[in-house]
Amino acid sequence: MSDEIVKYSNQFNNQALRKFTALDLDLLMAIASRVRDKGTDEVAFTFEELKRLAGLQRNMTNDEFAKQIANVNRRLLALNFEFQNEEHDIIQFALFAGFVTSPTKRTLTVSVNSRFSFLLNDLTSQFTRFELAEFTALRSSYAKECYRRLKQYRQTGVWKVSLEDFRRLLDVPKSYRPSEINKYVLKPIEEELGPLLNLKVHRKYLKKKPGRGRASLVGFEFEFDPEKVPAALPLRAWSCPAPW
Repeated sequence: MSDEIVKYSNQFNNQALRKFTALDLDLLMAIASRVRDKGTDEVAFTFEELKRLAGLQRNMTNDEFAKQIANVNRRLLALNFEFQNEEHDIIQFALFAGFVTSPTKRTLTVSVNSRFSFLLNDLTSQFTRFELAEFTALRSSYAKECYRRLKQYRQTGVWKVSLEDFRRLLDVPKSYRPSEINKYVLKPIEEELGPLLNLKVHRKYLKKKPGRGRASLVGFEFEFDPEKVPAALPLRAWSCPAPW
C-alpha cells in the first residue's frame, strides 16, 4: 500500500466534502488512487483490497462494509459537485457514472463520469498529489481534509485561506466561534500534521480602529516543509495570494 498515490486536479480541492467521516474520506481516496488514468473504464475492487487500501482496522461484516461504501457515494451524490468553465458556466455533476456495491460478491465496481473524467485523468499540471498510506494514517477528518489542501501547495509550503473558505472547505459548523475552531478543528490538525509536515498555523487578524474592541480572526496561513523537487524540474510558481 505504501506505493499507492492519490492524484487529482486541483479543482477537486474546491469541493467541500460535507458530512464525510474519516473512514468515508479514506475509502474515497482509496478509490481515487485506482481509478486515476483509467478514463471511463470500469474499475473493480474486492472488499479485501478496498479495506487494505483504506487502512481499515476494525472488523466489519460484508453487509456493514457494503453499507459504508454505499454511504460514501450517497454523500457524493448529495454534494452537487460544481465548477466553472472558461465561459463561467456553472456546471454541476456526479463524480461517478456507475457505483455498484455487491455484498454477495464482496466487490465494488465504479466508473467515472465521462464528462468530468479530467479530474482524474491526463494530469500534467495543476494537480494535487499525496501518498494514500500517509493520508489513511491520519485519524481526524479535519486533519485529512487540511492535509490534501496543503498537498496542493506542496512545492511552496504555504497555504493561505480566509476564515470563510476554511469553514466551507473543511465543513466547519457555522456555529463554531474562533475558540471552538481552535479546540475542535485546529488542535487535531496541529497535533497530527505538525510532526508529519513540520506544520505551523498562523492566525490572521483584522485590526480594528482604537476603541472598537478586539481584532477579529479573518484567516489562516499554513506553513510547512515543501517537498523537494528533482533538479531537472523547475519549481512551479504556484499562485497563493493572501485572501485577507
